[in-house]
Amino acid sequence: MVVMDEKIKSGYSFEEKRIFSESDLQKLALACGDMNFIHHDINKAKDSRFGEIIASGSAISAHFSAMIPTHISKMSPMLGLEMSFKFPAPIRANTEITMKWQVSETQEKPDAGTIVRLTGKIFDEENTVLVIGTAAIMLLPNL
Repeated sequence: MVVMDEKIKSGYSFEEKRIFSESDLQKLALACGDMNFIHHDINKAKDSRFGEIIASGSAISAHFSAMIPTHISKMSPMLGLEMSFKFPAPIRANTEITMKWQVSETQEKPDAGTIVRLTGKIFDEENTVLVIGTAAIMLLPNL
C-alpha cells in the first residue's frame, strides 16, 4: 500500500467516464428500490417534462460514492464518514458523463487517522454539471 500522505493530499483527483443506456438506468433504479416511474417506465417517462427516462439520484449517488472506497482503499485502509449530493440537472441515457472526485482538505487526527474531505461533480460532454457531491472519509493505519 502507498503511504497515505504521499498521494492523498489537497488537489489529488480521480475520475471515471461512463455511458448508461436506457436499460442500464432502468436496472439501476429498480435494483436500488427507486420505483419512481421516471426512472424505469419508458411510456410514462415519455409524457414527463423530461421526455424520457432519467437516472435515479439514489442509484447514481450510490455508484458515484462507491468510487471513493474503490479508488482510495487501494492506497490506504479507510472508512466513510459522510456524504451529500445535489442534483442540478438530469442524467440522460446514452450520454457520456464524467464522474470526478477531488481532495479539498486533509486533517490529521492524532491516534485516529486522517480525515479527508472531497468534492465531486458529475458533468456531461458539454460541461453541464449534473450532480455535485461532498464527502468525508477517514484514512486509517489499519482496519
